[in-house]
Amino acid sequence: MLTSLNPPFRSVYTPSPFQMHPFHWWECGQGTETVVFLHGIMAHAMAFRLAVSPLAARFRVIVADLPAHGRDQTFRSPDDIPPTVQGLSRWLDALLASIGDSRVHLVGHSLGATLGFHRALRADRAPLQSLTLISPGLKLRTPRQAAGLIKRLPSPLAQLGMNRLGIRLLEPLQWRRARMTTDELDAYLEPLKHPARLDFMLRLAADLVAAGDRSQGAEHIALPTLLIWGDRDHLLPLETAHRLERAIPRASLHVFNACGHCPMEDYPDDFNRLLADFLALHAHP
Repeated sequence: MLTSLNPPFRSVYTPSPFQMHPFHWWECGQGTETVVFLHGIMAHAMAFRLAVSPLAARFRVIVADLPAHGRDQTFRSPDDIPPTVQGLSRWLDALLASIGDSRVHLVGHSLGATLGFHRALRADRAPLQSLTLISPGLKLRTPRQAAGLIKRLPSPLAQLGMNRLGIRLLEPLQWRRARMTTDELDAYLEPLKHPARLDFMLRLAADLVAAGDRSQGAEHIALPTLLIWGDRDHLLPLETAHRLERAIPRASLHVFNACGHCPMEDYPDDFNRLLADFLALHAHP
């Protein structure tokens, strides 16, 4: 679906350290610095289809598929990538090494932002130059007790909701109908119909819910950080956004009004300007 953008994105499979199964990402641009987008759970690279093209004139732009999402193949190595945030954190380390650039600006949404947050906590932050956290899934409204129910949910049963009607009832896919065409929605749904992928996603969701609050240590993030939130996000309490802004020394917060869990979908033009201004401020001259 990203091949229809201007400039068109090319589909890239590249070797990973995880047995024989490669990473998959979409790429365009030829800048001296790289912007890496990471989507949320039960999504894939096309989640950023409205946000990536404006950056391609200045940056190399990579939109990665998380394990089991989109066209990713790395999830087929379960001993190396378990369906946990910790497992995906190791995956992100390997992904950044495979990308190979010395200056990376990481832009994450929901689960992708959670991974970016924990990567930025480490002392060896290279190659990261800046961090953008869009609705980071660090503290969910979902009760921790729900983790057991999610883990026991059979993927064939979950598959019953993977259709045009069912998916519109879910976050983070609760997007305005005008933002996604029927063809785009069908493309979005396709990976969710794969039993092995969906099973991986469900076990990953259980791990996310079970942890409770993953936002500890925010004061140790030294990177310039842009926090983006929607004031009507029913997955994430807005109080967390303000707490992170206070805790992260170089953080700035932008809250979109009348906006849900996906600001890049609800307000794409404003979102793109906000992100472009932030990246321009922290890119190498």
